Amino acid sequence: MKNVFTTKTFKNKNCKNHIVFICDHAKNKIPLKYNNLGLTKKEIESHIAYDIGTEKFGIELTKNLKQTYIMSNFSRLIIDPNRSKSDMDLIVDNSFGVKIPGNINIKFKEKQNRLINYYEKYHSKLLELVKNKKMIYEKIFLVSLHSFTKNCKKFDRGVEVGLLWNKNMNLLLPIQKQLKRESVSFGRNYPYSGFHFNFTLDKLNNFFSFDNIAIEIRNDLISSKKGITKYVNIFSKIFRSFLDA
Repeated sequence: MKNVFTTKTFKNKNCKNHIVFICDHAKNKIPLKYNNLGLTKKEIESHIAYDIGTEKFGIELTKNLKQTYIMSNFSRLIIDPNRSKSDMDLIVDNSFGVKIPGNINIKFKEKQNRLINYYEKYHSKLLELVKNKKMIYEKIFLVSLHSFTKNCKKFDRGVEVGLLWNKNMNLLLPIQKQLKRESVSFGRNYPYSGFHFNFTLDKLNNFFSFDNIAIEIRNDLISSKKGITKYVNIFSKIFRSFLDA
């Protein structure tokens, strides 16, 4: 795969600050040579292969605010860019009870191939992008966009939005305040903990000290045009305040 990422900047000359929206799990694309990793079409179109709704949501949000996005062009089942190289879930052979035949007993050479040609290329471009934006704008904000599943056999999640943070709460506090005003139900470090599942943001902050946050939206709420429009409007209002600061 030549293009393991997609990135675009919508120019806004009036902003001294800038937001880079990051979608690690935007697509469910699996290169032909992997024969769908042995999965059915239905399984590839499910949440185990990507974060449903985040691609269209991310594009519309970025376009509306005239900022920058970067998105992976490969399924997290190939390799998960939001995991460290040593993480057991970097290349999973089972997800939500679904076996991934093409990842079972994966050989060292193939793992290295995926690391070099997907994982490292994506992270290298992301770092380059952020460095370039840092040279242009007074302040950079990093926002990682994800979606989560409402229910399965083990859980039923009613919350609309999850706010994942680690050491930096500078975006968390004003965002949660605005979500309360919008009557949007949310959880802090829910449905996952930002202390453990914010690898991409943590990796970038080894180089920089940017205000950052990961936003998880329940995927059934952004699986339609109407839903995407609703949450784009909500978060556009929130993020405009950071751009004007």
